[in-house]
Amino acid sequence: MKKWIGATTLSLLCLALPVKAEQYRFTYSKLYYQLKVNQKEGHDNVRMALFFNDSQTGKACHITKAWMEKEEHYEEFTIPSSQELPLPIDDNLKSANPLVYIQTEEGKQCDISMEVLADKSLSGSVSFNELALLTTEMDAMLSDIGGMFSKYFMPDVEGVRFVFSDNVTSPIKASNGTIIPVENAKATIDLRKFNESVSFELPATALKVTPWLVK
Repeated sequence: MKKWIGATTLSLLCLALPVKAEQYRFTYSKLYYQLKVNQKEGHDNVRMALFFNDSQTGKACHITKAWMEKEEHYEEFTIPSSQELPLPIDDNLKSANPLVYIQTEEGKQCDISMEVLADKSLSGSVSFNELALLTTEMDAMLSDIGGMFSKYFMPDVEGVRFVFSDNVTSPIKASNGTIIPVENAKATIDLRKFNESVSFELPATALKVTPWLVK
């Protein structure tokens, strides 16, 4: 995590400039308790992630700036192309409890969204076993989030959903000849339809890989 820098001058400059963005504010502790599940064992390849999604389309809002501050301390976040808010999970920050600010593109209503997803980006050829491991760990994480009774009511994770950039339209190609279409930048692989010998060729690096549950 970066060291914090003095924020007094920077904060005054920000206040002096017109802000053409939607701004959201949270206490660090509120977000910390949502993300703390990432510290539990049993899901090393998946994590809970924080996004701000367009309330109309469900797609990730573009975060123009995000930072946290308290008194003289200030830290700005570097936002990845997936638009995930990379909030560190840190007990010292929980004690300090700074305010977290998020600015998104003007004119869009964005809802906070906690999502379970693969910890690393996937691209190129991906094996059945890699995806099966992800589904097992996603299932475990969802159970941890939901509590001891959730397994009786929540359907199992039976596959994964890939989210690509909007310009990706080529399908996912399975080694057994199956073509999996990409529609609205998303594609779903139902692992029940494949076996361990199959691999999948992705048309581009996935922005997100999330659990797919049978409804």
